[in-house]
Amino acid sequence: MPEKYLLPRDTDAIGPQNDAERRLYALVKEGLDSGTAAETSIAELIAESRTRIH
Repeated sequence: MPEKYLLPRDTDAIGPQNDAERRLYALVKEGLDSGTAAETSIAELIAESRTRIH
């Protein structure tokens, strides 16, 4: 079965179980380790999203 068809996680699983989960974990960890977050509001995020969509 190709890995893109993910199976349910084991109930006692800790950490990523496959390549897709390992990649996601690495991206999240990189984001968390990248330093302090930028101060922004929901309104600013919505405005930026609308600008990029249009």
